[in-house]
Amino acid sequence: MQINHHVGRLTKPVRYYVRGEKQLQIVYFTLAINDSKDGEATFIDYVAFNKTAELINKYVNQVGDVVEVAFNMRNHNYTDSKTNQKVYEVQNVVTQFKIYPARKESKNTAQDILPQTVSPAELPAEKYPDYPNFGTDDFSYVEG
Repeated sequence: MQINHHVGRLTKPVRYYVRGEKQLQIVYFTLAINDSKDGEATFIDYVAFNKTAELINKYVNQVGDVVEVAFNMRNHNYTDSKTNQKVYEVQNVVTQFKIYPARKESKNTAQDILPQTVSPAELPAEKYPDYPNFGTDDFSYVEG
């Protein structure tokens, strides 16, 4: 089985449903993925089921959230109730996801903080801009 990974921003609110007599939990959502070649975004739809769907519904709730998803692709078909025709599609089924918190915006630029005549060692620590720490404590990790 091939596992795929994407990182993108949530484009609209997650759609959450509970269906059937078994109370199957389903979420549908779309991420905007940056294309490295031309800088344009590609919008990709995802679906998740059961516990993963419940966790996505609970934690991925702000449009613009940066989300990493691990997913596999599967064929899916159904009969359209309006046209009564069979529809074939490929679904991206999310198996795991990770949420990256929004960056804290710094009000000061590096030039405002570090004038040319002062060395960084002479400045108190609170004058430095916030840099992201890519340790595990800075990221919310939820596995479904």
